[in-house]
Amino acid sequence: MEGVWYRRMLERGCPQGSQLGPTLWKVAITPIYGSVISPDSTKILTYADDILLMVGAARPKTAFNRIEKQLDKFTTWATEFALEFSAGKTQLLSLKGGLKPGYSILFGTAADAPRIESSPTAKYLGVVLDPRRSYWDHVLSVCKKSDDMYSRLRALYSANWGMGQSAANTIYKGVFLPRISYAAEIWAEGSKLRKSRAKLLSAQRKPLLAITGAYRTASTNCLSAVAGTLPLDLEIRHQAALRNRARERISADEMDTITFELLNEWQDRYTSTNKGSWTQKMIPSVRQRYHLPLDLEHYPTQFLTGHGDFKAKLYGFKLVNDPICACDRKPETVNHVLRFCPRTASARRKLKIKMREEGEAWPPENGAFLKSRRTFQALKSFAREALTNRIDR
Repeated sequence: MEGVWYRRMLERGCPQGSQLGPTLWKVAITPIYGSVISPDSTKILTYADDILLMVGAARPKTAFNRIEKQLDKFTTWATEFALEFSAGKTQLLSLKGGLKPGYSILFGTAADAPRIESSPTAKYLGVVLDPRRSYWDHVLSVCKKSDDMYSRLRALYSANWGMGQSAANTIYKGVFLPRISYAAEIWAEGSKLRKSRAKLLSAQRKPLLAITGAYRTASTNCLSAVAGTLPLDLEIRHQAALRNRARERISADEMDTITFELLNEWQDRYTSTNKGSWTQKMIPSVRQRYHLPLDLEHYPTQFLTGHGDFKAKLYGFKLVNDPICACDRKPETVNHVLRFCPRTASARRKLKIKMREEGEAWPPENGAFLKSRRTFQALKSFAREALTNRIDR
């Protein structure tokens, strides 16, 4: 009935996961907002049971006094609801003013109030904040978590056995990316720092090796192109744009422009390094590869990277005594096996037929094998036959 109130004293909390719990917590925490001191310089943000207090002042001492007075209000509120704050778990961070860690404040104005020690960074809702807002510490944090995850998965795969490339790609898209790109719209600008970019690319290397089935000697520059996956620092910015698009903060045209520019940046980076020159011939356009879904496998990956069971490459790593092919003609390079070696003549004839059916000439031009799924399938069949039907291995 309208205008009728009912009261009941709650003598115990709600169990974890209860349907009523979140609603009751909202009721309990609402008075926090009414306790704001100096509304022009103080702001409170809450998310579940995380409370963020932001205080501004011209001088540190003024800011400290305002914080301590506000914490008195928090303590009064907590006592009313039979709750307690932990000063040891409370983080104190200065975002402006040049204050360096080492200072502390009381958790309230009482003489016996515990102290809150300042720290160089603070973690709020999973994002590590720092005074310079470079997000370098956040990059370190997410990379360490993801490295631990793929280190455990490493036991499940090798270049040519164990977990397949398709499964590795599913884990990458469904677990790795969501985990490392969490809150990307907040810290994406930090990924542009040179050291952050290097750290992110290093963290991406293990997943790319699993996705491509490549040997560990292949460069990261090659691996992202073979996988058809944006380098991780660019992916972070792409994920940030996608989330902004989902929230309608940017238009569809702006999203298309951002993706186009990221692919251009990737292309410039890809071709400006001398690492992976053979891959640059096999995959000259990262944009084309990005938009062409492929079912990768260990054998064709060797022909895309140039790193594999080729004596000239193995000789370069001092794993065999000489680089000469078993046909006794020339060094056994990837190009020799693909185009000239008489031992792969039968597989090559089949490859030529399939490529001509797709309108591709022989010798193949740069990028010919990734013109379509059919041309890649032709390379895939050749690679498997050429690298498995050997009597000298």
